[in-house]
Amino acid sequence: MATLQKIRNRGVFIGIIIGGALLAFIAGDALKSGGSLLANSRNEMAEIAGESINIRDFQKRFNHSVEVAKLMSGQSAIPSDQIERMREQVWQQMVQEIVMNREYDELGISVSSDELFDMVQGRNIDPTIRQLFQNENGTVNPEQIVSTLKQLISAPNGTPQKAYWLNIEEAISNQRTLTKYNSLIQKGLYMPNAIVKDLANRGSKKVDFNYIVKSYNLISDSTVTVSNDEIQSYYNEHQDLFKQTESRRIDYVPFLIEPSTEDYKATEKWVADIKGDFTSEINNIQFVDLNGDTKFNPYYFKKDEIKNKDLQEFSFTGKKGEVFGPYFENETYKLAKISDIKMLPDSVKARHILIRPIKGDMKSAQAKADSLKTLIEKGARFADIAKSNSDDQGSAVNGGDLGWFTQGKMIQEFNDAAFNSKKNEIKVVLTKFGAHVIQVTNLGKKVKKVQLAIIDRKVEASQKTTQAAYAIARTFAGNNQDKDSFFKAISDQKLQRRTANLKRDTKLIPGLENSRDLVRAAFKNDEMESILLNNENSGVFEFGNKFVVAILSDIKAEGYAAVKDVASTIKREIRKDKKAKLIIAELTRDSKGAQSLLSVAQKENLELKNASGISFQSFQIPGAGIEPNVISTASILEKGKLSSPVKGNQGVYVLLVTNTSEDKVTNETINVYKSRLEQGYQYRTNYQSYQALKDNANVVDKRYKFF
Repeated sequence: MATLQKIRNRGVFIGIIIGGALLAFIAGDALKSGGSLLANSRNEMAEIAGESINIRDFQKRFNHSVEVAKLMSGQSAIPSDQIERMREQVWQQMVQEIVMNREYDELGISVSSDELFDMVQGRNIDPTIRQLFQNENGTVNPEQIVSTLKQLISAPNGTPQKAYWLNIEEAISNQRTLTKYNSLIQKGLYMPNAIVKDLANRGSKKVDFNYIVKSYNLISDSTVTVSNDEIQSYYNEHQDLFKQTESRRIDYVPFLIEPSTEDYKATEKWVADIKGDFTSEINNIQFVDLNGDTKFNPYYFKKDEIKNKDLQEFSFTGKKGEVFGPYFENETYKLAKISDIKMLPDSVKARHILIRPIKGDMKSAQAKADSLKTLIEKGARFADIAKSNSDDQGSAVNGGDLGWFTQGKMIQEFNDAAFNSKKNEIKVVLTKFGAHVIQVTNLGKKVKKVQLAIIDRKVEASQKTTQAAYAIARTFAGNNQDKDSFFKAISDQKLQRRTANLKRDTKLIPGLENSRDLVRAAFKNDEMESILLNNENSGVFEFGNKFVVAILSDIKAEGYAAVKDVASTIKREIRKDKKAKLIIAELTRDSKGAQSLLSVAQKENLELKNASGISFQSFQIPGAGIEPNVISTASILEKGKLSSPVKGNQGVYVLLVTNTSEDKVTNETINVYKSRLEQGYQYRTNYQSYQALKDNANVVDKRYKFF
């Protein structure tokens, strides 16, 4: 089963293929049971193209993905942040699978068994399979693949490697199907030669020009009136600009859970009471780890590295075993014991040879490191051994040399070995990276350093204090359950009021730890007249060191924003248009009959500016910003001719082209340009075609009900 282990060892690469960004699908027919459970709306987490998706079906698929991830990584548990990413990935894969499978069926696109055979062990082996089975020389032996498949076929159902292989087959099959679909769409794209030639010619021309710009800010907003009828008319004509996704706004009051005076006194007393036991304790590491909030730190401090002046003085005048404190810093009471005193080098220069364990076999790695150590001690050159054996390729090319480094820069085991070695002494040290053969080649000046064993206890709110804060929050929630009383009580009691705008997929409200439950509550409630309730039907939510009482204050449905919600934005655009007309009239008048752009600038008291190397394809004008109207005007303006006023994003411009240059456009240039344009359109098509199908599928996302 060596090849199966190899599959597992290369799990990261395959994970990219299997789980990558909407282009791969996880196999399974868990969704097929969704329709029969349509009536059970409590378990419906989504509707896609009219198909009901049950939370249990989703969870089954998600759990499957988690198990595959564990197999690939060798981990027994997946970190919480990765779990969230995987949950989102599985959702996106489900949506794409349903949406695209409908399209595949309609178009008759599929992958035959013969085609799959060819991708796995035929003449056209898929890159994923090739990566798994390629030898050191980069070739693939089909017999090795066949041998592995025979082992997998004979393995019992549920064997992790067998399930993993089925995932790989499904992934490459789905990827091939998607590739066929994208190719079909892309073959329908056509870029006419005449258009390409015109764009190439436009792009080949570059201009230098002078310009003046009269900013819209020079006209006061108060002098330009905008009526409600104008706002409504603009809204009607530009409604597509005001599309919005569903969102909700909440107002909430945080009630802080802060330690009381009694909590500070109790924490200080606890630390003071343990001082005697700490002083008499021999095993400082164990005592700190068992009693402190922070694990024992083996670091040896120089005098200037201890910022607390009183502790610094104690540490470098006291004796080993003496205890300082209690002292208070960073909301924490502490005791510091002098655990050790040494004369240590300020820095060391070292080299190493790293032997990484194969399949987690640290004993074999250590044995190889020991044998290399023996070779070096018998006269072999360290640098030669490092170059030919070290798995740390970054240092191997330099004979294993790591240069000079100070204490704390390396992983702890490596650090301790280096700083406690004699010059040229060779040691073998084990770290999480493998077995290291270490040799310190030079030592910095030795200085006095102390190792401190520190017992720390952070001051936190006691249960009594927490209950008191909860009682205040509960009383507020109980007495102010409707919108009017909620806001009145905030004002009367001079409480802190905060607002949050939420979307269905909002994971965290700034300032509130793990606040997803509050987001879910906001989207479960359609009433804006009562406070939000948590899963225990209480109006008090707890997030870290805060209790929160919240009310739903606004609902924005998916679709188009109401006129009143975008009136200020519209007013700003209309006002800008009116200012532009006024400025255009002024500049037209002042530039009439003008002999130069400078004379216009002087009349308007404007600065004459210049830009160079601007073409039709330029994205922005240095010093002016993104001004597409100005760029297009400059690219076609006759040299030496004053332009008419041009309405831009920042103001109104007048231009004068001072120089033009043009690169020769050959057939080869046009072909390269065409290829680049087609490639860009193809990339866009892959995304936009799916988005169009997804929009047509009317995806109704109800995940907020469950997580």
